[in-house]
Amino acid sequence: MTDERRRRLTFVALAAVLPVCTAAAIALGSVSLPLGGIASSVTAALGIGTSSLEPVGETILWAVRLPRVLLAAVVGGGLAVVGACLQSVFRNPMADAGLLGVSGGAALGAVLAVRLGWASEVFLALTLAAFAGAMGAVLAVYALAHAAGRPSLHGLLLTGLAVSALAGAGTSVLLVATDEFRVKTVIFWLAGGLEGRGLVHLRLASAFVLAGCALLALMSRPLDVLSLGTEEAAALGLAVSRTRLVILGLAALVAGACTAVAGSVPFVGLVAPHALRPLVGPRGRHLLPAAFLGGAVLVVLADLLSRATSSRVDLPLGALTAFVGAPYFLLALRHGGSRA
Repeated sequence: MTDERRRRLTFVALAAVLPVCTAAAIALGSVSLPLGGIASSVTAALGIGTSSLEPVGETILWAVRLPRVLLAAVVGGGLAVVGACLQSVFRNPMADAGLLGVSGGAALGAVLAVRLGWASEVFLALTLAAFAGAMGAVLAVYALAHAAGRPSLHGLLLTGLAVSALAGAGTSVLLVATDEFRVKTVIFWLAGGLEGRGLVHLRLASAFVLAGCALLALMSRPLDVLSLGTEEAAALGLAVSRTRLVILGLAALVAGACTAVAGSVPFVGLVAPHALRPLVGPRGRHLLPAAFLGGAVLVVLADLLSRATSSRVDLPLGALTAFVGAPYFLLALRHGGSRA
């Protein structure tokens, strides 16, 4: 099979699987919704026919289930695109949003909002504080890395790890000093999940994630050049520092928005690009859209599993993605690291 044919089949499969998984995730849950009723409700919203769902089903569909499933797809797609971009920029197959300090900064911002009481008093305070913390961590990484002059990729990586460690230490200190009844809110957020997320969260996340992913896709050619190495990219006439700054900024924007609404969802940015790179190739114009679709499928299924496993409480979404991601890399290492 030629590379072009394999690539086309992969995109066709992803484009077919994502709607099927989305429909299943919308229909299944503690209250099952019939697919026919969902379809009639959607067409009725478009002005075609009438809905066959009961009023309770209408409420569940439009206020709870549909926003949550679509948000899962947006978060999964965004994290996968960020992982693919950072792996090319850093030329490191293990690179993901964690290297920019996004997760640690978002956690620190969220815990600070809970500690100060904002999370219970101000609408969306937890989400906005997490986003601010994520962006603050990225700015700190870039400022510290540039303090001694033009940084190398190695310097950026080490700075990111240091900032993440500092943010984690600050999070631990705040958790110890936070009232016990407030800690539960933070723990659920740190574990990752979409419980309680609605249309407002979907709109906020989509505005940043979809726009950021679109801009990153437009920069797929400079991204391919960067993946050759700093000296090679400079020899080809690319403004390496400026291009790297733009890509890292966009990646931080996307990852920060995803982490702000969903908490910590690990391994998505690692698994999706790695699994799809052998099928669609390493070029950005093929890998980025494929990674978005693959990451969306992964998180939609993980969120469905988190809701369907227990009727009393949602399991942590981040734990479920880790249960998938960790075995994947162990298998990749066992088979000679061909994907890792």
